[in-house]
Amino acid sequence: MTAGAKSRRSRRRAALVCTVVLVRHATSLGAGKFVGQTDEPLSGEGRRQLSNLARKLSKFRFDAIFASDLTRAIETARPLAEHQKLTVQKRPGLREMHFGRWQGLSWQQIQRREPRAAHLWLKHFPSQSIPGAETFKQFKRRVELELEAIVGANKGRCVLVVTHAGVIRVALGAALGIKDKNTFRLALDDCAVNIVEHFADGLTVRCVNA
Repeated sequence: MTAGAKSRRSRRRAALVCTVVLVRHATSLGAGKFVGQTDEPLSGEGRRQLSNLARKLSKFRFDAIFASDLTRAIETARPLAEHQKLTVQKRPGLREMHFGRWQGLSWQQIQRREPRAAHLWLKHFPSQSIPGAETFKQFKRRVELELEAIVGANKGRCVLVVTHAGVIRVALGAALGIKDKNTFRLALDDCAVNIVEHFADGLTVRCVNA
């Protein structure tokens, strides 16, 4: 790296506004279904995943911890907060997308019950809405506003956000310039760690699905 490049990198590091560590909740009882905003707790497998997640995050010293107010996110965040002697700040704006009539159903069940709606949703996502659901446009705007508020209130800090796959895909998609219709190509495993650094002049995605 040249001296000029090192200098630019140093200046940009100095302009770091907020580091946001986005974590998907551990496995819930509704895994494999369109859980959405159904309030499922963690499964036994999910609870066993928490110690490994704590190890993955042990190098961070968080200034604040935020979580969706749904049980599976709270149960994932709580032991992490206790370890760092912080409280979990519950944020309804970090909830997963509401899937309307499809909540609690598997894709196979949806295809059997509403084959035409399922076909149209796949073909025209994200403009095609699920019956009775939050539109993708509404969901995306909700998530963007919530994350903007968190970053704006935590300048110069490192924060943990425990939330859902859809929320993280919106955040990463915006940071990486991915078209909305392609955001679901981003793999996000249970307990996946993702890091987005917010600077005064833009964003850097440091880690995805770790």
